[in-house]
Amino acid sequence: MKIIDDVIPLSIQNELERNILNPIFPWGHMFSSDLANEASDDYVILKRKEFQNSEIIDPGQFYHNILIDQQPGQFFTWFTPILEAIKFEDMRILRMKMNFNYPYFGNKDSTHGIPHVDLPNEKDYTTAIYYVTEGDGDTLLFNEKNGHQGPLTIKQRVSPKKGRIILFEGDTLHAACPPISNRPRIVVNINIR
Repeated sequence: MKIIDDVIPLSIQNELERNILNPIFPWGHMFSSDLANEASDDYVILKRKEFQNSEIIDPGQFYHNILIDQQPGQFFTWFTPILEAIKFEDMRILRMKMNFNYPYFGNKDSTHGIPHVDLPNEKDYTTAIYYVTEGDGDTLLFNEKNGHQGPLTIKQRVSPKKGRIILFEGDTLHAACPPISNRPRIVVNINIR
């Protein structure tokens, strides 16, 4: 796992944040009621049992696809400075999107979203999370990998800091904590090989 602060210059961080927080940015038409696209509370209960954790919640989020199926979206060029900063040799982007998490009623410091990997059917890839906004709503990285069942142990808790990026093995279970404050948690999620 690697954490890089100020991965892009502050002027680009500020411009990106301004553009994304603009009221006309198209978040509204893309909403997921849960991470796995399972539309029932039974799914969250199942996940709680699978990981033996009653603190799992499923608050939902807005999302915006930046690149999917190798097709760049309308705003792809906004994010090229991030890609250039983390350039891997012969880098291939598998998926790139943004998540917008809003405060969740009843959230506590100990609650978090469903532990998951972004691409459960892929192997040997890296997940990168870039923080667009400053605030709360940590990312939990667990010691356990994809396919694990039972209790989870936290390897690291990473707080959102504008301009920060974290990189970790794609098969690492991780989860977002919804923000408690009134600031949204906005991240760019990139899966690369």
